[in-house]
Amino acid sequence: MRLLLISLLMLSFSCSAWSVENRYLYPLTHVKNVQAFSIAEDTNLVYTRNQNQILVFSIFNAWQPRIETGFTSLFSIEDAEMQAGKYLYVASREPSNQLIPIDTLATSGKIFFPSTVIGDKLTREGATLYIADRYRGIDIVNIGSGARDLLSTFSEKWGIRDFVATHPYIFALNDFGLVAVDISDQKNPKAIATNYQIADATCLVKNGNTLWVGAGKNLLAFNIYDPANPKLINQFRLANEIATLKVKDNLLYLALGRGGVKILGIANPLKIEDINTINTNFTVYDLTLANDYIFIALGKDGWMIYEYR
Repeated sequence: MRLLLISLLMLSFSCSAWSVENRYLYPLTHVKNVQAFSIAEDTNLVYTRNQNQILVFSIFNAWQPRIETGFTSLFSIEDAEMQAGKYLYVASREPSNQLIPIDTLATSGKIFFPSTVIGDKLTREGATLYIADRYRGIDIVNIGSGARDLLSTFSEKWGIRDFVATHPYIFALNDFGLVAVDISDQKNPKAIATNYQIADATCLVKNGNTLWVGAGKNLLAFNIYDPANPKLINQFRLANEIATLKVKDNLLYLALGRGGVKILGIANPLKIEDINTINTNFTVYDLTLANDYIFIALGKDGWMIYEYR
C-alpha cells in the first residue's frame, strides 16, 4: 500500500512537471536591416513600425518572412491597428497626415487600404475600433466593411497610456491610474470605477477576470470580476522595466528591454509561476503572439520569430 501511494505521488509529480515544461523555444529567424520598435500580427501578416514607417511581411513561410508592402507617414506614428488583412489604421496627432506607399518590388498583388486617424492609442475588437486621444477622449468607431461610423466619444482627457476593450467594458490607464468604462451601450459609455494609486503604470492586458498591469518593474494583478470595484490581488517584482504585456493560454509574456522576454504562468493569479525566459542579446521593445509563434521587436536590430511548442 505504501509503495502504491509513493508511486502515485511520483506519477502525479511527473505529470505536473510535464504540464509545465512540455513546451520549448525554437528561434526561427532574425529579420535584420529594418527598424521595428513595435510589432503586430493579423491574418498571417506581421506589421512592424518605427516612428515614420510601417512594413508588412508575409509569414506564410515563418523561416523566411517576405515583405509585402510598406508605407511612410509624413508625421510621427503614434499607434496602428489592422483589420481583415487589408485595412490599416494609423494614428498620429496631425490631422493632415498622409501615408505614402513604399515601392518594395513585392509581386504578390495584395491590396491594402491604409487610412489615418487622429489619436494616441488604438485597439480593435471585431468591427469596432477604439481611438484614444489625449485631448478628445476615446472614440468608439464602427469599421465594418471598411466604413468609419463614429458611435460615441467617452470624455477621458487625462492622457490614455494604454487600454483594452472587451465588450462590455474598457479598462484604461491614464496619467493618474486605472479607469473602467461600461460600454454595453456603445452610444452612451459610462465610467464606473477609478483607481488612482498606480500612477506609473504604462501597459495592461486582460486574462479572464484578471487585469495584469505593468508599472515600471512591478507587475500588478487586479481581480475585475466586479468591474466597478477592481481589487489588487497580487504583485510581482521583475529585474527590468515592463515595456509590453501579452497573454495567451494562461501564459503572460513580458517585453523587458535588455531583460529579453519573460514568460510567466498565470493560471492561478495568486500564484505566479516563472516558466521561461528568452535572452535575445538585444533590447526588446515590443512583442506579439499568434498560433505557436512569438514575434519580438528589437528596434534598430530588426525583429525575430520564436516558435514555442
